[in-house]
Amino acid sequence: MIIKVWIFLILYVFSSIFYVAAKDFKTDQIDVIINDEIILNSDVNKIIFLLEKEGKNFRVPLKNDFLKEKVIEKLIIDTLILQEANKMNLLVTQEQINDVIKNIALKKNISLNELKNQIIFNSNFSYQDYLNNIKKSLKIKLVQDYELSKRVNVSEEKVNFLLKKIIKKNKYLKRINLSYIFLPLSKKGSNDLFVNKKILAENIVKKLRNGYDFNKLYADCKKNNTIFLAKKNFWMRLLNVQKNFSNSLNFVKKGQILGPFLKANGFYILKINDIINNKENILTEFYVQHCLIKPSVMLNDLEAKNSILNIYKNIKNQVYSFDYAVKNFSQDVYSSNKKGDLGWISKKFFNNNFSNELSSLKKNEISRPIKSNFGWHIFKLLKKRQVDEFYTLKKTYAYNILLNQKMLLEKHNWIQDLKNSAYIKIIES
Repeated sequence: MIIKVWIFLILYVFSSIFYVAAKDFKTDQIDVIINDEIILNSDVNKIIFLLEKEGKNFRVPLKNDFLKEKVIEKLIIDTLILQEANKMNLLVTQEQINDVIKNIALKKNISLNELKNQIIFNSNFSYQDYLNNIKKSLKIKLVQDYELSKRVNVSEEKVNFLLKKIIKKNKYLKRINLSYIFLPLSKKGSNDLFVNKKILAENIVKKLRNGYDFNKLYADCKKNNTIFLAKKNFWMRLLNVQKNFSNSLNFVKKGQILGPFLKANGFYILKINDIINNKENILTEFYVQHCLIKPSVMLNDLEAKNSILNIYKNIKNQVYSFDYAVKNFSQDVYSSNKKGDLGWISKKFFNNNFSNELSSLKKNEISRPIKSNFGWHIFKLLKKRQVDEFYTLKKTYAYNILLNQKMLLEKHNWIQDLKNSAYIKIIES
């Protein structure tokens, strides 16, 4: 239950708080002075009121002194960051606010009007207060992201070090189904006999890797059990396979022939029949640029399609270049100033039409116009690569762990720097 209270406090206190509430609060004394701004006691009480109102669902009471301390701390930090935003002349557009509103409605699975009515009739603040606090929250986030991006750097070396630890842990879970052929060595055998057995083992491996049927060879070995021993379909953990045969067996694949491995009593040749908890999954990724035309109130879907077709024909006829088209016509505001660069995109994020079109492209070739949920695209393929999805995901996971650790540390340091360079006076009541 205490954990629930802390989750509650994180959501309401340590994230962007709506500094609004019921209409009957009295405005009284100043609680905090921050440079040339003040926080009133009523500002603090409004937030405490909201927290206590929501906190009725919790069995553990929310102590007023504890809440007040945390609320004041949060208000100080937000005020300092907003002062930084003002120094930077940072502006939040109405479009950015509208995007947030749309996302909130989408997550709640309701229309914009339903969201507005929900706020007006079921909340302790007005709709305008709601919008104003979204604007404040966006400013705080933009300043914070900008500042932390300058301070935080995660090196490739550290990511790879953590990635190895994560992968090593995952290997312990992997189980391998094996078959083997064993060529025993006599304890009193001559050196010539050892060499002959080694050559035989190497030839068998070569034969199998060239496509000879392992099951047929296995049957032959069972008939000649004085020369060969064989065992089929048994399970071992990858860790045990490594301990028994070779520590270098890190990336085994189904159907793979391994060996020959020399042990004290002879040579082993292994075949991998199956792998449980095998996370390897090879995917195709494309490094692409795009030019996007979006249908809108002013441009219907057919007009958007005709526009992109005209751009496509002009590029093909060398009237202008793809880069020129992106710079002058693309409606993707996030990528148009980067030559339409979308970076590496996995094949699995596309539908079949996208995948087939991109797969057929050669380097620096442009696609025919393709429709998506965003509008009509022309893609330019810069590079193509095959990646192991599991290791790509785990590398991203390792990067995010390190990034979050550094972000927390640097955010604390940054806030401390803001406090140290500011005049802050908490007035005791």
